[in-house]
Amino acid sequence: MNLDTHFQEKMDQIIAGDHMVLLYDEKDAASNADVIAYYIISRIKKNERCFYVSGGLDNELILKTLRLSIDVEEVIANRQLTILDKNDAYAKDGKFNPKKMIKLLKSLAINSVQDGYNAFAITGEISWVLDYEDGFARIMDYEYMLNEEIFGSYPVSAICRYNIDKFSSTMIKNIIEVHPIVIWKKQIHENPYYFEVVNTENMDVEQFQVDSMLKTIMKFTRNRARFMDELEDKEKKYQELQLNLLKTMILSLTELLEIHDEYTKNHNENVANISKMIAKAMNFSDEETNQLYYAGLVHDIGKAVIPKEIINKNGKLNEEEYAIIKQHPVYGHKALVKNEALNHISNIVLQHHERWDGKGYPNGIKGEAIMYEARIIAIVDAYDAMTSDRPYRKALSKEESINEIKENSGKQFDPDIASFAIEKVFEYM
Repeated sequence: MNLDTHFQEKMDQIIAGDHMVLLYDEKDAASNADVIAYYIISRIKKNERCFYVSGGLDNELILKTLRLSIDVEEVIANRQLTILDKNDAYAKDGKFNPKKMIKLLKSLAINSVQDGYNAFAITGEISWVLDYEDGFARIMDYEYMLNEEIFGSYPVSAICRYNIDKFSSTMIKNIIEVHPIVIWKKQIHENPYYFEVVNTENMDVEQFQVDSMLKTIMKFTRNRARFMDELEDKEKKYQELQLNLLKTMILSLTELLEIHDEYTKNHNENVANISKMIAKAMNFSDEETNQLYYAGLVHDIGKAVIPKEIINKNGKLNEEEYAIIKQHPVYGHKALVKNEALNHISNIVLQHHERWDGKGYPNGIKGEAIMYEARIIAIVDAYDAMTSDRPYRKALSKEESINEIKENSGKQFDPDIASFAIEKVFEYM
């Protein structure tokens, strides 16, 4: 692969939320196959689902390059990599519709997380949209909507590809301004000319541009660069090592619970993945997102010491049985709190059945006294339970489950989190 080590290191640091543009001219089209191939490889290695939309570059060359590093046929068969024609991806009805594409991206991101992937990555050629009479307007609508509705709210990274020989200088200027990261001549650049998306109604646009330029100057002269230097990279690797250790401990605990109650396997994974989706939409830090994800995996670990005949009872629990079930957050907390690395997670587990109105268990705390992460898991736990078959009832529909959460918002659930979860995640599942 004809890419320097510096480029590969920068590409490896790309994360969900990064909106990139690959600009190329006709003579660079073939060589940029390496850039896109490495983007896909780096995402697959990070356990992300990838969509490659054809156009502009040599598909066979990209596939040949991919085969040097990954088993292409296997990742396609496993649906981790999908290769689409631009018409199938962007214009199924024969015309490029930015709103439909944004809605599709939201669904693909959510489905990717539900299927166990860390994020969703897409790269597509956009130049062909110019074939429409209002093509450039559609392109800019799409790019603005990506920044407003996708990046920062959904676990998505993207490389939009543009052949500059097909655009005017003014058009290219506009395209550059909406992408925080620019790839040009096989180099990745943090874009000093990027302007954040804003509502320009009743605004002095020129003043806004001046303010944005001054912020950018300060950022590039006083703050650390976006792409980490060698010392920071070593620190990151050390943190990843600690995270892997934590992950190993968590997975060991969940395997213990699965032996006791097979139902909990899918339930725990669903709660963890959906909670992670909400965390990313709320712009949690990576560390906060991981803590919430692992808390979701082990939120019911306390049930491992509760008799199977109570957990799997085919009917309503009596008062004594319900009192035993209500102790599982306490048992889970006791099992986890002994390990210092799991201390924060143990407190989330302890509180995940507390209610916004104070009528929950085990301690009857209410409102904002309940940990924010526990309030998220309480909503996701209820949603997944309602939409799953149980020994004593059939699953409710998505609509019925959402209505139940709405009806209990402000009583059982934090109303703000419930509203956010419904609007940003549940509606797209």
